[in-house]
Amino acid sequence: MEGLFIAEELAKIAELLPAKRISWRFPDTKTFVLPLLSHKKAAIWLYSRPPKPRLALENDFPETTNTLSGFQDLLVSKASGDLLRVEQIKLDRVVRFHFAAGQGFVPSPAVTLVFELTGRNCNIILLDQDDKILGAFRDISSDINRFRQVRSGLSYKPPPPYEKLDPREIGQSRLEQALTGKSLKSIRKTVDGIGPELSRALAIASKLSPTKALNKEDIVALYPLLNRLMVEPTRFLQETIQLKGIKDLRLDVQRLENKEKLKLIIEKELKLIEKRLADIQKIRLLALQANEIKQKADILMAFQQNVPKNASSVRLYDFEGREVEIKLDPKLSARQNAQNFYKRSQKAKRRKAEAEQRVTLLENKQKEFNDLLASLDEMDNRKLLEKLKKYQKVKVKNNKPKVGLHYTGPHGFSILVGKSSKENDLITRKIARSRDIWLHAQGYRGSHVIIQANNKEVPFDTILYAARLAAAYSKAGQSENVPVDYTFRKHVWFQKSAALGAVNYAHQKTIYVNPSRTPDAK
Repeated sequence: MEGLFIAEELAKIAELLPAKRISWRFPDTKTFVLPLLSHKKAAIWLYSRPPKPRLALENDFPETTNTLSGFQDLLVSKASGDLLRVEQIKLDRVVRFHFAAGQGFVPSPAVTLVFELTGRNCNIILLDQDDKILGAFRDISSDINRFRQVRSGLSYKPPPPYEKLDPREIGQSRLEQALTGKSLKSIRKTVDGIGPELSRALAIASKLSPTKALNKEDIVALYPLLNRLMVEPTRFLQETIQLKGIKDLRLDVQRLENKEKLKLIIEKELKLIEKRLADIQKIRLLALQANEIKQKADILMAFQQNVPKNASSVRLYDFEGREVEIKLDPKLSARQNAQNFYKRSQKAKRRKAEAEQRVTLLENKQKEFNDLLASLDEMDNRKLLEKLKKYQKVKVKNNKPKVGLHYTGPHGFSILVGKSSKENDLITRKIARSRDIWLHAQGYRGSHVIIQANNKEVPFDTILYAARLAAAYSKAGQSENVPVDYTFRKHVWFQKSAALGAVNYAHQKTIYVNPSRTPDAK
């Protein structure tokens, strides 16, 4: 759910607050309903359903339900007071519901309920007055996220902060500064509260391609639409969908994107053709000098006896009695210099002949692309896709052989094993990154083993898995209880005079394992 949609719902809820309420309702394990006592039947619905969580103020709620999970039991007992206020920091997808102390038979202190509507990582978390976690819909351990854990007893750490423009405060000039030269798609990274649905709606309403680089005129047209979207995002989206129909809306967005892709391809091809035509013009100019170069060669051949040895230039008379200065390569004889001139002359003429054969083809291509560029606005999506298929260059797959043996650890981490000194050197020196885990059997010649961490914390199970591989691909492969050292790649270094694959390392830890080339096998 996008930030502006959340703000719109919270504005409706805020009108009813502070509000007394009745007990929580739970239609299922992922839906949380808080009925409010007001002049009309109203309830806050929290849908914790990844990847599309949702918050809504509805005019209906279930009569009664039983709790279905331990977290729901916790909400009933702890979040029992009146709802005082709701809070959204900036236009982030995180909402805080502040509850007063409960006044039941057993009074409960004030609490805060945090709803994180963050796509696949959505969560509902109950906090005490000191922002300590009382419980969560979904616990998050260090195995899942080493930067931010969510479980009872820990202090609540909100999602990382960000810097975006607030559409409620931004002016047209500031928007121009932020978006000029960027695509409409990038508005999601620049303007707070806008996600994929609203950026698509903006593209349709403004008739701008989502991938086109925006200029000042585009932003002037976009600004009033952004103001409308900011005030009533739901209505703006519905009007856009009704205007086009949801299917047409998607097709129109696709058409704009395909049009922009094709336009970029055409412009790139036209620049390439212009460059090639300019190169041909240079070849033509060089060819005009071919006869002059040949004449110099003829003069050198006729008067080579008059050319001093190791001369860098010489003045001779041509066949009509005019004095001509000829620059020479002092390392070559007069005859060799003349032969070089003949070759240059012949090459210039040959290049011109080859270039002239390409001119007509290039000019026809240039006309074809210019005509295509002029007709883009008239093409429907089907025609654009046909042209894209025709002109889009297919990326050639890299068929280079993979370096080393490749394994996948128990937690999905990629593990590389060098098969030779050369591969050991390559995977450690070129492939491994500073926080990857490097392993080697202690005191034995053998393979370097790399766990590709991708800046994540590597579980010990994965290190143990890789250590058994390091032991197996070493001279201790037939032994038992083999010591294997492991450390971060950044603590491994090479000496200039050392043999290929030989390294020094520090800050290592050692584990003892039984070698196995199939660590999965029990």
